[in-house]
Amino acid sequence: MSEGHPSVGRTIDLLAEADQALAGTLARMTQEDLSGASLCEGWTRAHVLAHLARNADALQHLVLWAASGQETPAYSSREQRDQDIEDGATQPIARLRADVLSAADAFRARVQSLRGRTDLHPVRLGAATLPGDQVPWARLREVTFHHVDLDREFTFADVPPEVVRAGLVEAAERLSRAGAPPLTLMGTDGRHWHVAGGGTEVHGRPADLLRWVSRGIDNGLTSRHSLPTLPAWG
Repeated sequence: MSEGHPSVGRTIDLLAEADQALAGTLARMTQEDLSGASLCEGWTRAHVLAHLARNADALQHLVLWAASGQETPAYSSREQRDQDIEDGATQPIARLRADVLSAADAFRARVQSLRGRTDLHPVRLGAATLPGDQVPWARLREVTFHHVDLDREFTFADVPPEVVRAGLVEAAERLSRAGAPPLTLMGTDGRHWHVAGGGTEVHGRPADLLRWVSRGIDNGLTSRHSLPTLPAWG
């Protein structure tokens, strides 16, 4: 049994909850915390937060594209995206916190325009083409996964189960395309997700399964066989 993405309206509601949770973590972070390593290789926590702010700006462009059909790319270039993250990561904690929260609020205000629409246009995000109704999910995924990447007590176990399940559906599809070995992810909730048609069973809580397939951390999982090294998340 598996589940796809929540509806547009439900995703927007879940995004408000995710942003609120992130705000709580941000309120407890200090200047010293910013320089600590995140779960994203090569990025400090400051880089993760700067990325979340600029991602909110970028996805506003995709909301407009989805609604109007007029091409408005998320980023002007990969190089500019990377530079904006580097620049944003140098901000002191108070300014970076405000940057993240104001950008998140602006995106949520903009994305409300997609509620109830059945005529949305496809958009491009990187090399991928997305149905317009998946733009809210793209933001919810970023906020959820990168909140976990801050490595500040918030984990996938704190994420609403429907978001974890949708993340596992998407992860199984990504891994299948990326050439992962055949696997069946067996959740303790009775659900399962097939990678590359299904194969070796890996058992665990859905939150722990998602942490493994997206971040390579295999704590809390069991299998009769050695767990394989999975393709990089991307």
